[in-house]
Amino acid sequence: MKILNLFAGIGGNRLLWNDVLPDINVTAVEFDPAIAEVYKFRFPADKVIVCDAFDYAANNYDKFDFIWASPPCQTHSRINFSNQNTINNRSLPGFRLYSLISFLKTFCKNKFVVENVMPYYDPLISPNAKLFRHLFWSNFYIPEKFFQKSNKLIKNFVISDFKDFDLSLFKDIKNKRQVIRNQVDSSLGKYIFSCALDKGLFDDIE
Repeated sequence: MKILNLFAGIGGNRLLWNDVLPDINVTAVEFDPAIAEVYKFRFPADKVIVCDAFDYAANNYDKFDFIWASPPCQTHSRINFSNQNTINNRSLPGFRLYSLISFLKTFCKNKFVVENVMPYYDPLISPNAKLFRHLFWSNFYIPEKFFQKSNKLIKNFVISDFKDFDLSLFKDIKNKRQVIRNQVDSSLGKYIFSCALDKGLFDDIE
C-alpha cells in the first residue's frame, strides 16, 4: 500500500501504522530539513522528501492509495486568537488548508484525510469528524471515538508519549517542545488509518 504523509513533522501520526498494516510503502514530505532528518532517523524505511507539501500534493496526489495531511496549525489555533492582542504575535490564518481540502475532495479518488486543530473561527469547510481536539476532512467514514487526554508533561526535550527515541540528540532543532506538541497522537493516527482500511468511500456507503 502506497501512502503519502504530507507535512510529516517527526511522524507521530505514522508511528503505529505498521501495527494496522505491516506491508506499507510510505513517502513523507516535510519542508524543514532539520525535522526531516528526525523523521528519517525514526522511520528509516520511509522515503523522505524535503519540499513544499502543498505543491507536492498537487502534482502527486494520484500516485498513492492513502494520503494523510496535517498542515501547520498554529495560525488556526485558539492560542493564536488569544495572541492577537499582542502586536508582535498577530498573524492571519493560513487558508491554504482549505485549498488542499477542496482540491482533494474534488480530484482524489483514493482515500485521504486532512487533519487540523479546532480553529478559533468557524471552519470554512465542514469537517467529516471531530476527535479529541482535532478536526478531520476525509472521503471515508470516521466513527466517533473517545480519546483520553494525556496528563504527561514534556520534560528534558524527551518525547513523553512516544518513547522510541530522544529528540535532544538533534541539535539543529531549536524549539523541540514545539515540534513535540505539533505531533498527532500516535493512537489517534492508528485509529484514523484503521478507519481508512475498514470503511469504504462515502460514495460506496448507502
